[in-house]
Amino acid sequence: MNFFTIKSLLPGVTLVAMLSGCVIGNGTICGPQTPLAYCDRQAYQKLVHPTPTRDYWEMASATSDDRRKDWMDCGGNLGGEYGISEKEMNGKTGLEAARIKFDDMQVCMMKRGYHYTGPCQGEIASQHPGCKSGNR
Repeated sequence: MNFFTIKSLLPGVTLVAMLSGCVIGNGTICGPQTPLAYCDRQAYQKLVHPTPTRDYWEMASATSDDRRKDWMDCGGNLGGEYGISEKEMNGKTGLEAARIKFDDMQVCMMKRGYHYTGPCQGEIASQHPGCKSGNR
């Protein structure tokens, strides 16, 4: 191919790319079938780095170190989430044991004066103690 052939093909290739619906966003090529979370930087960051459950608990007088300590005292881990041990399973399914532990942790955080600010929409989340309490 010579220079003139490439020069004459370039506008056509550019037009085809534009009409195909593909765009470059967030470092990826986004087309009509690409989930928006991969094309929207903010949505992508939320997907890759979700807010730890611990950070949905607030109390005016508590620092982030206080909240971290209280979260861990209530059964959470250092990363802001929680897990269940074999002992906590005690014949229950993993889902049932996790629900019981999470409910107990929420009650513990509320007893320490925190209020839950996380999402409560949905059939499951709306039943959490933090969502059902009047201190939201």
